[in-house]
Amino acid sequence: MKKYFLAGIVSIFSLTACNDDFLEKFPEDKISDTNFWKTGADFKMYASQFYPTLFDARLAWYSLDNFSDNQVPSSRNTYTWNETPVPSSGGSWGKSDWLQIRRVNYALERIAGVPEDATLKLAHGELRFFRAFYYFDKLKKFGEVPWLSRSLDTESEELNAPRDPRETVVNNMLADLDFAIENLPETSAEDRLTKFAALNLKGDIALYEGTFRKYHNVGGGHEELLKKAAAAYESIISSGRFAVWSTGKPDKDYFDLFVQYELKGNPEGIFVQRYITDKRMHNNVRQLGEPYTGYSKDFVESYLCTDGLPIAISPLYKGDKKFADEFVNRDPRMEQSIYQEKRPYRIFDDGTTNYKTMPEFQNNYCPTSYYIIKGYSPYERDRLPSTSTTDDFVYRYGKVLVSYAEVKAELNECTQEVLDKTVNQLRDRVGMPHLKTTVGFTDPNWPDWGMAISPLLNEIRRERRLEICAEGNRWDDLVRWKAGKVLENPKTIQGAVDPATGANRVLYPGYTARKWDDKLYLNPIPLQEITLNPQLTQNPGW
Repeated sequence: MKKYFLAGIVSIFSLTACNDDFLEKFPEDKISDTNFWKTGADFKMYASQFYPTLFDARLAWYSLDNFSDNQVPSSRNTYTWNETPVPSSGGSWGKSDWLQIRRVNYALERIAGVPEDATLKLAHGELRFFRAFYYFDKLKKFGEVPWLSRSLDTESEELNAPRDPRETVVNNMLADLDFAIENLPETSAEDRLTKFAALNLKGDIALYEGTFRKYHNVGGGHEELLKKAAAAYESIISSGRFAVWSTGKPDKDYFDLFVQYELKGNPEGIFVQRYITDKRMHNNVRQLGEPYTGYSKDFVESYLCTDGLPIAISPLYKGDKKFADEFVNRDPRMEQSIYQEKRPYRIFDDGTTNYKTMPEFQNNYCPTSYYIIKGYSPYERDRLPSTSTTDDFVYRYGKVLVSYAEVKAELNECTQEVLDKTVNQLRDRVGMPHLKTTVGFTDPNWPDWGMAISPLLNEIRRERRLEICAEGNRWDDLVRWKAGKVLENPKTIQGAVDPATGANRVLYPGYTARKWDDKLYLNPIPLQEITLNPQLTQNPGW
């Protein structure tokens, strides 16, 4: 967002109270808790501090997707290798980990005494959105968590309360978002949250929780949640405000979508983070040039051929003995997501262009040789330290489309009409054949999900995997589908064919495959927290 938000605004006044008379006389020329909360504009300014936390593109590929079958980091991910001990403290449950929720509640507690106007309603909607946003992260990590509706101090009884059921937490999050949907505008000239961002988050929460309950067989009401997800996504689609961005160039549009300097007004942007020179810049491009990770062999093999068939049965597949052959006759998103040597890797200001000779196995850069180029600008000006201004999607219409297709398939309501306004619009951008409800083939390499699913749902999951790769979603998907066992596939930790051996590159000598443990679907509660609050129970298996 091309706004210069003050992330430390909470520190401009004291969050504590004092009973000494002489300390209750606050200087009139200073901001304090006592004289700050007067108008809707005050709450709006306070809410601004949360915007930069909405999305960090670097974390998507540098951290989050390294947990999944899509990517292989230079060093083994100790969590998915089941080598992470129960932490004694911290572990995403520490004081600082709950700080943003406390900050939101702190403001919400002070709204009641302020005269309501349009600005206050907007700020109130934003704050409720952010509380749901932060709680969604807690739900995904821990499952049951305490629902806190007010800010706490050292004497608060909630500090010794048990965790609330998932149903309570999710219902409260959805209630917050319904309030946000009702009170946020449909558009924002100031690049602030809108009704459609809230609808998007509501759909994502309901889809996540609905599928989690279904596949993990916990709680109940998964179908009701899936219907809520469908309704939220339908509201976005039927609004007519968004579309798949395309210039009619299937060989470059997907790549270009993620390296734009200005996403304001892009029809695919439901909500975006904008950057501006000398005001707000990032280092993502430079770090994507040295990511210490790369796509896995398993991920690369999931791309269809241009005839719409998987590599196991398509006559168009050229094999993988030569690196360049893997890209021939494949879904155009493949070479727009993964580097191949005919694409410029660095373009210097004087016009000099560098190319990589592939395959290249570099632990400091890409250990698998499948370089992530989604969001990677080859221009040297964007590689300078912390000076890039390429914008990021927070909520993207393309993801809404694959999410809607999935939820309709889960509800057994995915018709050809649904596919044509979702998955097939994304395929049209890159010139791929349309997906049919009948699918028309059986892929012997469909993942072993641990349970049988329909051919259509298999293909929608494939489409989701490819369309939103390197956007930080794959681990969450595997968790909610209870599909951790896919990580046992040796190809999820292998790279491209190594010319020196004629076999897939082995990333971790001595480690040929992972062994999945169901306890990894939820993070452990730190030991210190259970000691301090005996009513907290540990997650299963830890």
